[in-house]
Amino acid sequence: MKDFEKKHLFTLLLRSLLAGLLVLTSLQAQETVAADDRAFYREDQIYLGASFMILESNQERFKPQGLSRHFQWGVVRDIPLSASGRFATGIGLGMGFERYTTNLIPLDVGSYSLPELNSTPVDPFFISVQSLEFPLTLRWRGSSPTDYAFWRVYGGITFQWNYRIKAKQNSEVIALSDELDTFGASANLSFGFNTWNFYLAYRLTPFLKSDGVNEQALPIELTPIKVGLIFYLL
Repeated sequence: MKDFEKKHLFTLLLRSLLAGLLVLTSLQAQETVAADDRAFYREDQIYLGASFMILESNQERFKPQGLSRHFQWGVVRDIPLSASGRFATGIGLGMGFERYTTNLIPLDVGSYSLPELNSTPVDPFFISVQSLEFPLTLRWRGSSPTDYAFWRVYGGITFQWNYRIKAKQNSEVIALSDELDTFGASANLSFGFNTWNFYLAYRLTPFLKSDGVNEQALPIELTPIKVGLIFYLL
């Protein structure tokens, strides 16, 4: 499938999901308010999160060269699915900042290699990604209109638009565009009590494009697994 077709399909899917959730929001809000206006409430939230990333690869020669990390922040619009408000969905908009530390060796544009096993360590190759994030979640919480400290379990998918991608090795800054996918998606789960919550995420789409490496290391696959904390603020 061509890149244009992939992007078009991704955009169409995202728009369809958003449209469906917006319709669901309107219908559910009307039903809930009609059933019991006093019980109706939302858990609209601001979220802040910090995670470190475990980088998995299909290449034995790939080695992380330090701590890879991810920061995120944004807002979530809560959509109750029950009169009690304990079951809901959420539509969010936020920003993400990722920094990968790898032992990739850049060659030509869109080409990489990896050092031989037991060879002299190479200088770290850093990849920085800034993205707009669109989290869609199913939510359960033990809350009420007057109880703001409660247990929660949230799970869903976060779509990403990587609008700025850069790499750096030593003091040389490299602008990347064709080597990494512009769009991506991750499955995520958060759970905890009150403000403090554990956060796990697994990338569902490729990080490096399959044609972004040379024949000596084809294909290099990188899969980030995020482990950290996320804070929800009312």
